[in-house]
Amino acid sequence: MKKIILTAVAVFAFSFANAQDAKSFGFKKGDVLLGGNVSSVTDGPTVISPNLSYFISDKMALEVGVVSYSGGSGGSSTDFSLGMKYNMLQLGERFNVFTGAGFMFGDDQTTFDVGVHLNYSLTQHLSVGWHLGDLISYSKPKNDDATITIDLNDYSNFLNSANFSLLYKF
Repeated sequence: MKKIILTAVAVFAFSFANAQDAKSFGFKKGDVLLGGNVSSVTDGPTVISPNLSYFISDKMALEVGVVSYSGGSGGSSTDFSLGMKYNMLQLGERFNVFTGAGFMFGDDQTTFDVGVHLNYSLTQHLSVGWHLGDLISYSKPKNDDATITIDLNDYSNFLNSANFSLLYKF
């Protein structure tokens, strides 16, 4: 917990140290973000997931995306995602905390999740995103029973499962 707090304080302090014109950073209605991430786990699949977000208000965005899995024991597959995110907290000019909900569907399974995301604006157009993890998730594999997971207290070691993304704001 100490590392998490120190990391948040460092990012917060860095955002003030690099303060510029407030209108340059953050998000507003009509902004379009193109982003995504690439991740790979030892003996697991490589995941490529580009997405597109559109801010319908200064605080809320709708998202669409594609998730492509290749390698690992599951072979290759492609899923599609729909979601929304809400900017629930802005710390300084560059640091935002989002909560979001997403629905992903494809040939192998259907999932729904609610999670927490952090965003740090490097420039007025380029940001780094960090998905901390899911608070609640539902997964239904095609040929198996559904699984519901509630992880309200599972953030003690979120650094092991977090994934990063790069975002470009038009």
